[in-house]
Amino acid sequence: MYCALLLGVALPVQAITFQTRMEEVEWTVEGDQFECRMAQPVSGYGQAVFVRRAGERPVFQLEATSNLMQPGQAQLFNDPPPWRHNMRASVLGAALVEDGPVALRASQQQAGQMLAGLASGMHPTIQRAAWASAVESVRVVVSSVGYQQAWTEFQTCAGGLLPLNFDQVSRSVVSFASGGTRLTDEAKALLDTALVYIKADEDIGAIQLDGHSDNLGDRLTNRELSRKRALAVRDYLMEQGVKEDLFTMRFHGESYPVATNASNSGRQQNRRVTLRLEKN
Repeated sequence: MYCALLLGVALPVQAITFQTRMEEVEWTVEGDQFECRMAQPVSGYGQAVFVRRAGERPVFQLEATSNLMQPGQAQLFNDPPPWRHNMRASVLGAALVEDGPVALRASQQQAGQMLAGLASGMHPTIQRAAWASAVESVRVVVSSVGYQQAWTEFQTCAGGLLPLNFDQVSRSVVSFASGGTRLTDEAKALLDTALVYIKADEDIGAIQLDGHSDNLGDRLTNRELSRKRALAVRDYLMEQGVKEDLFTMRFHGESYPVATNASNSGRQQNRRVTLRLEKN
């Protein structure tokens, strides 16, 4: 009843709680240069996992052996342990419960609040109506026991992550000066960061480069500009050791603007080469 008042919603009166006994709580930390995971098994339910991908802040996900929660919005909060009478629960908002092995994913902000709660001895809790009965809800509780050691190991793992992940590298956009085909220092710095990932991931099977221009000048000239820009990016990456046979290039000229060509800032956005990675 206290939680229902706290959350400001009508939660079922009875709750099935899944929580590992204090003396049995254990954390595992594993990862590589692409991703780090800090997980706690939750007895009878599955496991609670904090995941930090390269180039991103941690997120939280609840992995269910058998998902007992109904699909829909679950309530998230940091709950004090029974012996911490001086602490009050803190509402973290809602996250969507879905079918599948990953029953729930919380945002980076919510994950950060959960981690802060764990650091202060709180227990992150997820609550949602149960499949089994209309008068029951399911509560999954993550214990703070042993968290500090796990967090230290998680931070050590995070220190070895690459600066970017696959999705971020695949959204790389290299900009050019008006009428220019030479890479700026800023463009080289961007490509150097992408190179760290490209060289680390052995599964990269193709790199697609798409050259573009603004609409100043005639179409033939702009198509040639877009070709030279894509070649400049390819040549720079090859100079750093990327194999030529990985590249596919296309030259579009002014055909696919991403912003208006009626302003300087819009034209600047359109003078670009986009880089996309594909895995084997």
